[in-house]
Parts: sequence; structure tokens; C-alpha cells
Amino acid sequence: MKEIRLCDDSAFEETVGRCNENGLGIEVQVFADSITRKIGESDEEVNSRIEAELLKEKDVLDGMICGKSLHAPHAGVETGTKDYYDYEKIMKYLNTAYQVASKLGCTEIVIHNGYKVGTYYYSKYIERSINFWKDFLKDKNDSITICIENQFELDSDMLIQIIDGVADNRLKVCLDIGHAHANSIMPVEKWIETLGNRIAYYHLHNNHVKQNIPDHNDDEHLGICHGTLILQKY
Repeated sequence: MKEIRLCDDSAFEETVGRCNENGLGIEVQVFADSITRKIGESDEEVNSRIEAELLKEKDVLDGMICGKSLHAPHAGVETGTKDYYDYEKIMKYLNTAYQVASKLGCTEIVIHNGYKVGTYYYSKYIERSINFWKDFLKDKNDSITICIENQFELDSDMLIQIIDGVADNRLKVCLDIGHAHANSIMPVEKWIETLGNRIAYYHLHNNHVKQNIPDHNDDEHLGICHGTLILQKY
């Protein structure tokens, strides 16, 4: 079995304790909010918040023997955007995430693909995403793998085209099986089969698939044994 990491899920210190007790790694998610600039904030305020988080968490994480990864900001991160100002903002967010991951000694960064069905022409989103990732990876080293996470995609085709179009070993897939189960029309087993060795990372959680309940989020993020997803072969 490959290494298991627990997401901190806004309970950083408690999660670190569990990881150390059980010999597990951690996915640090707290910076997903810290890096994002809020309305009315200056760059100085954002940088100050990031530095404060780094001071608080780096010493703790340096003491961990197991692996570490970072979840990047996801609000408004659409790598296939056609808006220049959005492109610049997203590139800045993700470059900051990369710097934070480097300082924390993370080996992976998980980044949402950002595609929402029907909001962009499908092929154009793929084309712009490929160009975005080529630009992003130009000045990066080989110590961190970028893992693109599925969320609202209906099947695995878009991620396949992006990964193959960029053709860089530093860019892989984080297959979120809960998102695939709740939001796609493709069985999770098929996601695994079609993505193959493009997958470097998994998010494991469960849900009860589409329920059509008002004000209910089908992406319930339940424990892997609590929901309707059962992986027979894997």
C-alpha cells in the first residue's frame, strides 16, 4: 500500500497528532484560505497572514517523518479561463502555493481543475489549461508534483487531454473518488482505468451520489465506508 495522508480539514494540530500516532502523512489545507485575497485586503495583509501561518505550522511539520502535501486555493481557480486578469490572479495564487509547499517540504500540491460544465467551450478550456500549465511549470523544479483534482467534470476525458497535452512528468492527476461519484456520469472504476498511470494521488471519501434534495450538497465528504460508493476491484 502506498502512503496514506490525512487532510487537516481545519483541525491542523489534532490531525498532526493523529498522523504522528499512526505513522501517516498529512495534506495541509489551511493555506487554501490563507493564500486567497479577501475583498478589501492589501497584498501586505495577505503576505502577513501567510507568514504567520508558516511560522505557526512549519516547526510542527518539520518534525513529521511521513510525507506532506499541500492543497492550493480553489475558489475562483479556473486554469482554462479566457480572462487575462483572472489568469494573472490564478497564476499568482498558485505560485504562492508553490512557494509555501516548498518551505513546508511538501512533495505534492493538489489543485482543482476548475471546470464547471457549460461555463466554457469544452475544447477551448482544455487548450487554455494546457497553455496555463506549460507556463506555470517553466521555472519549477522536479521536487514537487502538481496533481490536478477533478470536481465537476462529467468524465475523465478533460483531465486526460490536459495531462497528455502538457506532457510533463511534474503534472499528474489527483483522482477525487467522492467528486467522481457525486458529480460525474462515469463510474469511479472507469475513471481509474482510463486515467491509469496519470494518477499520482487519490482523495478518498464517500457520499450518497445525486439526491436532488434542496440546499443539500451531494459532495458529503463522508468516511470511505459511509455512502453508496463501493469499489469492488480496488
